[in-house]
Amino acid sequence: MLFICGIDSLWSMKWKSPSKIIARVGAASRGPGEVRIVTKSGGKGTSNVKFRVFITQIGPLEESAVWVDETRTVPGREAIRSVPQIQDERDALGLVPSQKRMDQIVLSRDFPDCSGNLRMENFSPQWYLLENHADATIEDLRTAIKNMELAKQNDAKRSEEMHKANLYSLINCVDTLANLHQALEKGENADHFAALGNISKLIKDSKTKAESVFADVLKRKDDADATRNALGVIVRFKFIFFLSSKIEESMKKGEYITILNDYTRAKSLYSDTDVPLFRELMTEIDAKMEVFKEEMKRKLIDTPVSYEEQSKLIKYLKILDPESDPTWDCITSYYVWLEKSLWDMQEKFLKKAIDEEEEDKMRYSSNTQNQHMILTKTNEIQNFVTTLVELLLSKLPSFWKLANTYHSSSASPDAIQRLEDINTMLTTLINVSSWLVLNALITKALPDSVLNQYGNQFAKWPAVSADIGRSNLQQSLKTTRSLIASLLENQFTLTHVQPLIELCMTVRLKLVSDFVDSGIERVALLAHRINWKQDILDRAQQTKTILPDYYENEICECLTRTRDALSTTGYPGEACLFSRELFRETIIDLFFRLITSIKICFDRLFIRQRPQQLETQKKGNEITTKKLLIAVGDIEFIIAKTLNNVGKKMQECGVKHVDQIQEMILCSVLQQAELELYAPQLAIECLQQTVSTALEDLLTHFSRLNQDTSPLIVTQIVIDLTGLEEALSTYATLAIRVQINTYRAGLVGRFDNHRLQQCLKNMRTTMRMALQSLEQHADSLDDDANNTSNI
Repeated sequence: MLFICGIDSLWSMKWKSPSKIIARVGAASRGPGEVRIVTKSGGKGTSNVKFRVFITQIGPLEESAVWVDETRTVPGREAIRSVPQIQDERDALGLVPSQKRMDQIVLSRDFPDCSGNLRMENFSPQWYLLENHADATIEDLRTAIKNMELAKQNDAKRSEEMHKANLYSLINCVDTLANLHQALEKGENADHFAALGNISKLIKDSKTKAESVFADVLKRKDDADATRNALGVIVRFKFIFFLSSKIEESMKKGEYITILNDYTRAKSLYSDTDVPLFRELMTEIDAKMEVFKEEMKRKLIDTPVSYEEQSKLIKYLKILDPESDPTWDCITSYYVWLEKSLWDMQEKFLKKAIDEEEEDKMRYSSNTQNQHMILTKTNEIQNFVTTLVELLLSKLPSFWKLANTYHSSSASPDAIQRLEDINTMLTTLINVSSWLVLNALITKALPDSVLNQYGNQFAKWPAVSADIGRSNLQQSLKTTRSLIASLLENQFTLTHVQPLIELCMTVRLKLVSDFVDSGIERVALLAHRINWKQDILDRAQQTKTILPDYYENEICECLTRTRDALSTTGYPGEACLFSRELFRETIIDLFFRLITSIKICFDRLFIRQRPQQLETQKKGNEITTKKLLIAVGDIEFIIAKTLNNVGKKMQECGVKHVDQIQEMILCSVLQQAELELYAPQLAIECLQQTVSTALEDLLTHFSRLNQDTSPLIVTQIVIDLTGLEEALSTYATLAIRVQINTYRAGLVGRFDNHRLQQCLKNMRTTMRMALQSLEQHADSLDDDANNTSNI
């Protein structure tokens, strides 16, 4: 079936290709209409484009895609009569068709290669009945048979009537054919066919001339048809034709998911095509996708992007090449890039520091008094440390997330080994970062093994002033602690950040050392601030100058500065500096030097002055007996009052082991109180163990002292040991007492016995309550009936 604008055009149809049919519309009314087609298998289709019927006058040499009525253009042609189209829409069975019809798809499946169209060669009565009369009864079908028989008789009667009505025309046609036959027979006998040769030649010449006249028209028509077909193909398959350029545009815009969707669609449609043109297009598109894949690899490997962008690129690469491992490639390249960035960053800031140093040298080369400005102006070291920490803060979490994602999703047999490799990469990155910072801040602290491993890769930073150095240490400690906290929040382990913790420990120790050195120098400079004016203290009947106050203020300010370096509160992973024996001894020695730095101040006032300086002193600066007495009074006040205040300040700032002897006795009292409250039966055993351990450690420490120790120090040692022995005699074992007596016997004749007795008396007075508590506990041990505390 082929209906164009409601006119049956099947009789004039010519099949050209699966996408082209030529047909004559015939007498159709003007205006738009549909094009409907039905194949022999029963498939139905409707064109999306409306067909419009219009009448136009076409010349004999004009191109036309339809049949031309030549009655008006070629003389001698008779007018073609219009044959009215007979449309028979009656039902073949003479019944009313059913309103509910079966689905065409079901009928096509049940009756393959059949059709329900009466005009088709593959007409199937079953199809027709099921489609139009599925609900008909037996009586309806019997009535239909009668209707069909009656219709057959009517058709035969109409044919007979038509022949009767046109009998004259039929007889005229037969007579004409008979006369033509007789004329041809006569002509053959009279050799009239000889003239047919000339006629044939004339016809051929006419054909040749006609072709020459219409050759251009026909050629243009063929070209137009070819162009029209090509445009039709491009329009119909524009997706595949424009995909190559669309891939390039999407690559420029970064729309990778669009490229993958379009490419996947093209592969599903045209991967197995036999059309040469489509195969050529797919070859070009595959080449573009290779370029696209390389571009994504380059962006993933060469350019550091965010974790979210990395995840997308890895997913896209995995889609394009399921056998590849883009995650591992990204991890290794990220590690190489990040390590290289650390060293490049050092070179960058080193160059800035050197250039600035050279500019300062040129600027102040003529003025030697301003040479210190060269040291104070350059601070690229702090910029380097801050930038390095910022880089680690922004990149290490992404690296760790990527590694965790790979470990959780990888099915590779080398997954365990690669996890170890990732941990090695991460440890190396953090180690290199800590070494670079350590080299910039405390070059001498770099281990020899690290220097041997990396050779001359570490920068030789220009020297900076002491103030800037301390400022760099403080700021670097702050940023490094922030880095450690951030890494731990991102699920890094303490093992990973241990190099940074060690870096903080070294920086903290260096800060304490620098602050103490600065404090010592400031205390020594107090010699220039003394005015020798005395203040009388009413209650204590003592005198002092302003020097002890200055001394206490300087010590307290120094301790305040070291508070943050000594503290571990709020800084995960960090340990107390006093927990390490090497650090503990160093720090105690530093604070000992700080406390005794007042000696340097008095040395500068009196002892350290040279004879020629004494002779040339200005009036008012000479050494007198009164000044010596005033200095002695200041020293006594410092010993009696200031040192106690300084000791409290040290404890507030986190300095430990300030007053070990007094702490030991009070610790025993506190332990006794706790045990008496919760477990009095275990008090004696626990205290004996505590006292024995403490006294053994103290004797071990004293045994390491030099033999040439001054009498003052020996006297203090004997005082401390005797005082502890007397206060803790209840809990000191016989073995410990023997060790104390043996050690003390070796010091006989080297200490001041009078001072020993005075100090013991002072201890019994000032610590009376603590000593009584320990003595009462010893008395209560004899009472078996009462095991409760008597405190």
